[in-house]
Amino acid sequence: MKNIIPCLFTSGNLGFGVLSMIMTLHGMFTAAGICILLAMACDACDGRSARALGVAGEFGKELDSLSDVVSFGAASAFLIYTYSLQELGWIGVVPAIIYAALGGIRLARFNLNTGVIHGYFQGMPIPNGGCLIATYVISGVHLPAWLIGIFVVALGYHLVSKIHNPDFKGASPDVLHKSALAISLIFGAVVLVFVDWHLVFTMPFLLYIVFGLVNTAMNAASAR
Repeated sequence: MKNIIPCLFTSGNLGFGVLSMIMTLHGMFTAAGICILLAMACDACDGRSARALGVAGEFGKELDSLSDVVSFGAASAFLIYTYSLQELGWIGVVPAIIYAALGGIRLARFNLNTGVIHGYFQGMPIPNGGCLIATYVISGVHLPAWLIGIFVVALGYHLVSKIHNPDFKGASPDVLHKSALAISLIFGAVVLVFVDWHLVFTMPFLLYIVFGLVNTAMNAASAR
């Protein structure tokens, strides 16, 4: 019976992903974005509850990844396409497909490397990408569609990159530089001042990416 609780959270993740696509289909973009954030909340609870109850296993790991690729891959790609990229015509389909496909590859690689990589995420965790897209839509900001297309492709590439991102689960083999955090915060302030202050909703997810990039570069430079 204890297995049911983590599965309910994982199913909630999947369910909110499907609900997000339904909301997007009906033009309810804010609600669709909120559903993706709720999917993230469920995703944060399933693994923790499984470990707390002593029922963590391969089945839960696979089900979690399948749910993630729906909520943070397909649903997020569909949301950003409908909200912005469709302005580019058929070309707008390409970034959405690239992001969703690379999201699936990222999750497959993650499952294979769980016994090898500890203390950090290799590449961006897909919930961060999905929530960045969701909060951008919730913000109501409309940047040029061509710029969003480039950003979505870059976001997809970051999913499968070798950039180290903190996992906040304890000891990490990487040095976490305070200067990297400072640079990230300055970057965020510049975006809010010179682009649009409504993007404040995206900042936790955007700055996570920037910190990973800067911190990885600093660690690579210090290793030379």
